[in-house]
Amino acid sequence: MKKIAVLCDFDGTVAQDDVGDLLFRTFAQNGEVEAAIEEWMRGEISSRECLEREAAAVRCCPNTLEKFLSTRRLDPFFKDFHDFARQRGIEVVVLSDGLDYYIEQILIRNGLGAIEFFANRLRVDGETLAVEFPWYDMLACTECGCCKTHHLYRYRQEGYYIVYVGDGLSDRCPCESADLVFAKGNLLEQ
Repeated sequence: MKKIAVLCDFDGTVAQDDVGDLLFRTFAQNGEVEAAIEEWMRGEISSRECLEREAAAVRCCPNTLEKFLSTRRLDPFFKDFHDFARQRGIEVVVLSDGLDYYIEQILIRNGLGAIEFFANRLRVDGETLAVEFPWYDMLACTECGCCKTHHLYRYRQEGYYIVYVGDGLSDRCPCESADLVFAKGNLLEQ
């Protein structure tokens, strides 16, 4: 039997909300976040540029950020799904064009700290945020900050049947290469 890997988007898929979007919209000091998001949705800028601009617009101390994150919730069925899959030897991996800072905290808080995930890195320095992109341009693609398709190909090379679960713009590319796709939200319209 072929190995199976379920690759899941985080914001709006594993998490109930788009945590990154809410974070930036909640703590932005000006209208830069909305302008950057609109330009990204129209395809005028990459998600990397959008994230850089969003982070630069935010002023938030670590304590306030922690309080904000403590109210974010996972999809109510994700933990059960994860446990069901793992009991059957199915890999479950989170691929996100969001930020490791909140993904890690939310997963740990929900007893899922062992899940492998790949995302952009958030640096918090006082009240200033900055984003680093360790998975950018892995396939000579400049669309996303974290190239989900790169990770998908790695699992494919290891012999996995790929199931992809997502809901938005950053999920379009990996959906083209997955063996099976479960789409929700904006991804259904793509």
